[in-house]
Amino acid sequence: MASRKLKMLIVDDEMEMLKLMKEIFELRGWDTIVTPVGASVPVILEKEAVDAVLLDIKLPDGSGLDILKEIRKKYQKLPVIIFTALGYQESVVNEAMRYGASGYVSKGIAIQELIEVVNNALLK
Repeated sequence: MASRKLKMLIVDDEMEMLKLMKEIFELRGWDTIVTPVGASVPVILEKEAVDAVLLDIKLPDGSGLDILKEIRKKYQKLPVIIFTALGYQESVVNEAMRYGASGYVSKGIAIQELIEVVNNALLK
């Protein structure tokens, strides 16, 4: 019996970043779902058994922090890794962690570091 692939939901408004992240995770054996808007996240989570979420902070239809809060109301244990081009901003990181983020990475991070953050979040 084959084991089920892990499934990653990637939420980012930059189409090139979505393509890149999809490729990175699929090359590592993940199934991926991508979306450029935060409003689709609750719908996707209702329909799909997702193992982790890679969530941008700045989205065209709102804040990733608001999406994180919504996710936590229903899916307390789902790993959500905040992923942003804002760089390390202590206030944003602290707020994300306070709302239950499982990790934080900046865009432009080395691929291996990204994978480590995701793997660590899965172990929590």
